[in-house]
Amino acid sequence: MNSREDLLRRIRDALVELPDDERVVPVPHATARPGSGPERGDLAELVDLLAERLAQHGAQLRRITAAAIPDRVDGALREHGARSVIAPDGLPGEWLARWAAAEGHRIVPDSPLATASETEQVDAVVTTCAAAAADIGVLVLDGGEGQSRRPSTLAPDCHVCVVRAEQIQPSLPEVMDRLDPRRSTILVSGPSATADAVAPGVHGPRRLIVLVVE
Repeated sequence: MNSREDLLRRIRDALVELPDDERVVPVPHATARPGSGPERGDLAELVDLLAERLAQHGAQLRRITAAAIPDRVDGALREHGARSVIAPDGLPGEWLARWAAAEGHRIVPDSPLATASETEQVDAVVTTCAAAAADIGVLVLDGGEGQSRRPSTLAPDCHVCVVRAEQIQPSLPEVMDRLDPRRSTILVSGPSATADAVAPGVHGPRRLIVLVVE
């Protein structure tokens, strides 16, 4: 056994002896980077920047109120012609109630047993998010309430994501600073890397509709 292996063994043995609540080492958050974007307090400016960046990816951003979420989700799904929708655990039931009331519309639970081929046959998915980075137009999901824990769940062609305005950060590093590093993250950037891409859907859903609640 070399010195490196001996050191790793000692660390492993020491961790085994610790109580569960002492095995997690807190990770300090970095401070915001200067010049990374608009001031955090100016939510309106952040929403404008996010809308601009999402449009470059071929996605859409719509400003709404909290009371209008069920109506706007229903409208977005009907525009896409969705007849089946994945609903991740924790997604508020009332958000899909109006859409689901129509004949022929079906809500598909986000089952861990579902295969990628099964989720691809669903028309759309509706989620929340953990945060959004305005400067590059990226949504971040970390498996929290109303979010997907598996990339395959986001396979449907249409993704409707509800974002609270206060979840928008100026830059991706500032988003990552505020997330739990123990959670896995999924980045969603829209149909393509650029609005003029010839193959929509390569870098994200073919249709991404972001509903920002102000």
